[in-house]
Amino acid sequence: MARCANSALISALRGDILPTQEGLAQMSWETELRKALRRDHGKGWSVQGQSKGTKLTYRDPSDGSRSSVMLTIAWLPANELEIRNEVQHLRKRMLERNISLRAAHGIDGAALSSRGQFNWKHAHDQFLLSVAGLKETTIYDLRIRLGRVLGLLLQRPAPKDAAELMRAYSEQFLADLSPGSEGRKANLQTVSRFLKFAVDDCDAPKKWQPIATKKRQALVGPADGRDAKLTPPVKPEQLESLLDALEADGRHDLRLAVGLVGLFGLRPAELATLELQDNGDLKAHQVKRNAGDMKKSAKQQAKEKQRLVLPLDLPGREGLGAQLAAQWGSGLIKLPPQIASAVAAGDLKGTGDALRQYLNRYRPWRDLVATTPGLTPYSLRHGWAWRAHKLYDRPLSIRDASALMGHDAATHSKYYGSWTDEDDLRATVANLTATKPAAVAQS
Repeated sequence: MARCANSALISALRGDILPTQEGLAQMSWETELRKALRRDHGKGWSVQGQSKGTKLTYRDPSDGSRSSVMLTIAWLPANELEIRNEVQHLRKRMLERNISLRAAHGIDGAALSSRGQFNWKHAHDQFLLSVAGLKETTIYDLRIRLGRVLGLLLQRPAPKDAAELMRAYSEQFLADLSPGSEGRKANLQTVSRFLKFAVDDCDAPKKWQPIATKKRQALVGPADGRDAKLTPPVKPEQLESLLDALEADGRHDLRLAVGLVGLFGLRPAELATLELQDNGDLKAHQVKRNAGDMKKSAKQQAKEKQRLVLPLDLPGREGLGAQLAAQWGSGLIKLPPQIASAVAAGDLKGTGDALRQYLNRYRPWRDLVATTPGLTPYSLRHGWAWRAHKLYDRPLSIRDASALMGHDAATHSKYYGSWTDEDDLRATVANLTATKPAAVAQS
């Protein structure tokens, strides 16, 4: 008895309090929770209540380091299962991505908005950070495309999944781009890259996984077998107004690039391969539009066949082509900086991309596209072919035109042989019928 009395006295002096039934229940669920974590995930995991949430700590058995995060789950018996599920979720992400507990928890903390919905603005910002090392012109295009995506995702009602988002993007922003064009392809590739990043790196719901390549190609449209009518030519009056606008705006560098492509019938990438001969002739190294050739550098292209390129001047602007060639050869007027950088690097694709980006930012060009849907920088080259066969009293032969454009006669006939529109038909018939009365009178 004395011994028991002494134990009770010692307990009283120490301030020990015998647990109540409620206290025993509290200790029981906490103990069971910690046992479950050790059973499910091994040693190193511990949890405890702190403030209004739950503190989760992980000690790495390999080096003994510790890291802790706060879960926004109240430390209550009713939340035991939710806590266990959250720990399982975080550990799975740590193993899949080989990241720390804090990094795994940080994805959730940043990716969810205050309303518990996925934070698309955060994913947008993180994606741009991930591509910060790309060229300035590429970043510019990405910002435009991602801004459109973000606008669709934040509108009400918003698309419900990736397929609906990509259809909405295609319908709203790509209607003026030709089916199968590089522009449509590049836009939808950007959307796919962003969605994949959001799912893989920001933990967006799986329904935002980008659609399969085959389905995306259906939105791009047929890439092969389309005829040249789908990429209309820049007509003479359009080219004239564009060159005049560039001169009035003091954009002599871009006027030089546009004039060389439009008046000489160049592929945009061929700006990187031009050579001015001693006799004043301008020559270009052959550049095909297929993926294999576009990967070649200007140096590689230099080993291939050169071709003579000659200008088809606009009516009343005779000599303009020769003038632009001389300006380019002398260096008195330089190409726009991004084009010049691509040319200096021997980057064929970059040269063509830079011209497209400059034109897309130039309002008079955008006005032309608005009035003639489907116009692309390649339309400047097509305009040369249109003038060769439609503008002059004696059209250029297919053999000569194809040689100057750098393809064979069969290719030229395929793409330009049946190339006409309603205005062309009216002009042809008017010219034909206008000669008949005079012929009859003479007979």
